Amino acid sequence: MKNTFKNSLNACKISDTDSGFCLVANAKTDFICKYKEAIIDDASFFYTEKTGDFTIKAEVETKGNFSYDAAFLMVRETETRWIKLAVELGVDTMYNVVSVITDNWSDDANGELLPSNKCWLRITRKGDFWGLHYSVNGQQWRFVRCFGLDLSSTVKVGFGIQAPLGDKCEGKLDFITISNESVKNFRDGN
Repeated sequence: MKNTFKNSLNACKISDTDSGFCLVANAKTDFICKYKEAIIDDASFFYTEKTGDFTIKAEVETKGNFSYDAAFLMVRETETRWIKLAVELGVDTMYNVVSVITDNWSDDANGELLPSNKCWLRITRKGDFWGLHYSVNGQQWRFVRCFGLDLSSTVKVGFGIQAPLGDKCEGKLDFITISNESVKNFRDGN
C-alpha cells in the first residue's frame, strides 16, 4: 500500500514506518473554504486516484500543538469540492473527530471527543452517497455522518496533515487500506 500514494499536493516532510507513514505539517497550512471569505488550499495531501465505489480506512494519530492541528483522510475532486475526516486538536485542547464537507463552501462539523489523540477513520463511497465513520479499535465503527455529494467517478483519495495556526504538528497514519468493499448500513457502520 505504501507505493500507492505517490502523488502529492503541497508535500510536507513524510517518512515511511513499518505500518504506514509519519508526517510533519508545513506551518500555517489548511484546507478550508470559508463561506464568502477565503479559500485556503495549502495543507499537505498524499493520494492516489480511485474510480467507482471504495472504502479508505486507517489508524490516524495527531500530535498537535495548536488548535485545528490535524492528520486526516481525504477525498478530493477540486480545491472547492472535497471531503476531509480528521483527528483534530480542538480549541478546548481535546482531540475530536472532525468532518468537513466542501461543495464550494465548507461545512465543518466537530464530532465526538476522543479518549486519546488517535483513532481509526473511514470514508466510504457508494455512487454519490458518502459515509464517514470512526472507531477506537478498528472493529466497532461509530457513525459520523452520511450525505450526498456528486463528485466525478474518479477522485483523489488519500491522507494529509494541517497546522492552520502554528507549526510542528505531527501525524501518523498506519494500516491504510483502500478497497472496493462497501459499508452496508452507514448508520450502524456495518
